[in-house]
Amino acid sequence: MTVFNLRDLADALNGQAVGNIDIQITGAAEPQDAHDGILAIATSAKYIEKLQLGRAKIALLADGTDWKSLNLEAAILVARPRFAMAALSYRLDAHWRSGGDMVHAQAFVDPSATISKGARIGAFCCVGAGVVVGENAWLGSHISLSDGCQIGANVTLLDGVRIGRNVRIGDRFIAHSGAIVGADGFSFVTQERSAVENVRQTLGDSQGAKAQTYARIHSLGTVQIGNDVELGANSCIDRGTIRDTIINDGCKFDNLVQVGHNVKIGSNCMICSQVGIAGSSFIGNNVVLGGQTGVSDNIFIGDNVITGGATKVLSNIPAGRVMLGYPAVEMQTQLNIYKTLRRLPRLLQNIVELKKAISKSE
Repeated sequence: MTVFNLRDLADALNGQAVGNIDIQITGAAEPQDAHDGILAIATSAKYIEKLQLGRAKIALLADGTDWKSLNLEAAILVARPRFAMAALSYRLDAHWRSGGDMVHAQAFVDPSATISKGARIGAFCCVGAGVVVGENAWLGSHISLSDGCQIGANVTLLDGVRIGRNVRIGDRFIAHSGAIVGADGFSFVTQERSAVENVRQTLGDSQGAKAQTYARIHSLGTVQIGNDVELGANSCIDRGTIRDTIINDGCKFDNLVQVGHNVKIGSNCMICSQVGIAGSSFIGNNVVLGGQTGVSDNIFIGDNVITGGATKVLSNIPAGRVMLGYPAVEMQTQLNIYKTLRRLPRLLQNIVELKKAISKSE
């Protein structure tokens, strides 16, 4: 168990320690569950009310909170509590990258692979020919790095991650269990024009296209990922067909995200759970795609766009728009549409009554 001095922890969070600043902290909990050396996370009025339900002696609070009135022995006051949680949780996560540098006896590392200083290779990992593993990289168990792939310094790959051939990944990349980078894209073609191609062109008419078998288009490109990218559990990033799939610096992906072949994503994007981005789409910088957003293929989304949950993007979106719905329209427009739909039963009833009144008058 790691023990922190309150004063030192406050400094690490860029906060102010008040009260008994030498008190020891051994963990964190919600206010009703905190006791003794457990730091209560009471960063809003809702959580402050719960302090009286527990036996908390120390708490993380927002600047300006009257901590003395809460019967606490000490507190850490921070300007932005939610941001402070990032540094706090990092320091309290005792299991993060546990274990020192080593190559486990039950791991396979090809003789031609380069394992840099400080790297850890866990049990049942398979590191292929020509692979480069950067300094202080941390590989859990059952991870495969296919031939020719390169991963940067301080990369963290949790159990069961698969990295495909020739994939290139920058520094401080994090991939959670089951994530796959560099599988082949979903590319198939028929000998003659298919029903799907006709429907796409005509928006509804298959033009009598016959059923055909599909021929596979192999993915000759790879995947390039920048620095400080995080990929959630069971998420997949497909390799490009000819050109590479590209993910730029600082992007964060939730669990169960699918990124298709040839997609290019700008810097510092937030891609939430169950998002699907079809092939050859371009996503700008600082874009946020809410959960279950679907992006059709060959779509352009400009910088700073935000989509609400379950939005379906079927056409290009200019920079700065906030979108919602199926098909995606500006959020305020979608909310007005929804309000109108709720009024439809009443409007229809009014029409029926008006028709009856007109019929009687005639």
